[in-house]
Amino acid sequence: MTQWWTLGIKAVNGGLFVVLFSLIAEMLKPKRFAGLFSAAPSVALANLIVVIVAKGHGEGIANTRGMVIGGLAFSLSCLVGVVAVRRWRAVAGSSALMLVWLALALPGYAVFLR
Repeated sequence: MTQWWTLGIKAVNGGLFVVLFSLIAEMLKPKRFAGLFSAAPSVALANLIVVIVAKGHGEGIANTRGMVIGGLAFSLSCLVGVVAVRRWRAVAGSSALMLVWLALALPGYAVFLR
């Protein structure tokens, strides 16, 4: 598959998923759940489809594992981040959150993505 075809698939695919997820978010009540359908899931799915088409299922599985590890690390670090931001305010609390995410994600990637 040529580079131009891959780029075209990425553009069309990404746009379709962003629009679809935006429509779902718009229909949700209450609006605070709309963030669940923000750009990140749509871009992740679009990227995953392009990777599978361009590089095969093995690479798609590796990308999926990376997304799951990063998502779990992010979810756990957000729990710590709530406490950290309340205690140390925005800048220091957010910095602590990033360090916690790295401390969780990097070993996760090292263990599961060898």
